Amino acid sequence: MTDGTAPHSNHRAAESTLGAFAPYPYHSLDDDGVVRAVNDAWLDTLGYDRVAVEGTWFGEFLTAPSTETFETRLETLDAEGTIDNLDLELLRADGGTLMGSFSARGEVDSEADTDPVRTHWQFSDITEQARAESETEQARSLLGDVMEAVPHPLYVIDAETYTIEQANAAAAVTEGSTCYEMTHDREEPCHEGTATSPCPLESIRESHEPTTVEHTHYDAEGTEQVHEVHAAPTVDADGEVERIVESIIDITERAAYEQHLKQQRDDLDVLNQVLRHDMRNDLQLVLAYSEMLEDVVPPEQADYLETVIESAQHAVELTTTARDMSDLLLDKGEETGRASLRSALETELDKLRSTYTDAEITVEGTIPDATVTGNDLLNSVFRNLLKNAIQHNDKPVPAVTVSVTDREDVVTVEIADNGPGVPDHQKDEIFGKGEKGLESAGTGIGLYLVQTLVGNYGGEIDVHDNDPEGAVFSVTLPRADDADT
Repeated sequence: MTDGTAPHSNHRAAESTLGAFAPYPYHSLDDDGVVRAVNDAWLDTLGYDRVAVEGTWFGEFLTAPSTETFETRLETLDAEGTIDNLDLELLRADGGTLMGSFSARGEVDSEADTDPVRTHWQFSDITEQARAESETEQARSLLGDVMEAVPHPLYVIDAETYTIEQANAAAAVTEGSTCYEMTHDREEPCHEGTATSPCPLESIRESHEPTTVEHTHYDAEGTEQVHEVHAAPTVDADGEVERIVESIIDITERAAYEQHLKQQRDDLDVLNQVLRHDMRNDLQLVLAYSEMLEDVVPPEQADYLETVIESAQHAVELTTTARDMSDLLLDKGEETGRASLRSALETELDKLRSTYTDAEITVEGTIPDATVTGNDLLNSVFRNLLKNAIQHNDKPVPAVTVSVTDREDVVTVEIADNGPGVPDHQKDEIFGKGEKGLESAGTGIGLYLVQTLVGNYGGEIDVHDNDPEGAVFSVTLPRADDADT
């Protein structure tokens, strides 16, 4: 640092006068980097007094990293040299900082005895630009980190050219290539030409919504791979699709497993149909011949024949329940939609009356013509509950009472009997899969089916004690009004 009274003070004053009218911050330095002169724009920009600046080493006005850069560049700046676009961070008088973009040129100081180099510097304030560039770089770095954190291939594609603009390492593609070239070894987009594949980019262009498609790719050895392609759009200021972001998940093993399960379901479905058909035919023959024997069997053996008939009837009912359960588990039933409560309930009541002629079956009030959430399997709900009320009944004359409560949002059907009831410790377990309950010889699958169906319909089922004896099964189903369809 100098004291400002050296033999060049007159020349310094001349330089200050020359730079005073420059519209940009300007200063000149001697060959040691000491400030010889500054203009008013420089002082106004950084907030210093002239006396505090002239005669001071310029590095005092820079942050530490910029000071090192300045020293290095000053050493290379000779009489013929220039510097352009050198970014240095300046210290303001108020303690803040400012990022400047500097340019400089060197010349020989002809008035000095040894002809040292003096330099002329000017800068522009690029603080906001530097901050924006820093934020952009941080965002770009974060995006890169996020993309690399994704374990699946992930890349960004230009919506107009199909060019891959950015990709993570897992993608194993070349940025600047087209997606159809890199992933399908094609010379045109996947939806064009022959052997086409669904193109998520084209779908997104039309819908502006994310989409998922399956593609078949082949590795270097020609092995088929099934990929699930998840694609989502980014849009420009006009709302047009500008790019799409694609993530590719290898689902080859999952697809093979799903195909295996489908084949198993199909095989089980065929087996189930064949078994039910053959079993029902054989059971119908058993029932027919057993009924023919009713008039010829000695009275002391009539109980045996009755047991055979009841068992055969029960087996026939089990094949019906097995069919319904199969339709439910193998997704053969219709999707949950709308069903007529009156039609389903009256159909099963009529069947019950014709089968159990000795039972007392009563309907309290009327059955409303209500449409509830359900499908064709709704009949199975009431069939199993009604038969359960009679088959588990220990009275000489089983009595079943049906009542329906129609409310604004739901319809509740109660089926009450005069049987032995359900013990409290079984009320929470009776609907479990395979739960037999009571003293029944059945499988308990009927009540499990009922609970599963009612749950799928968005309804509820429970059981409570009847008065003075027996049990009441209560089924509550949501109404399916026209507004819901």
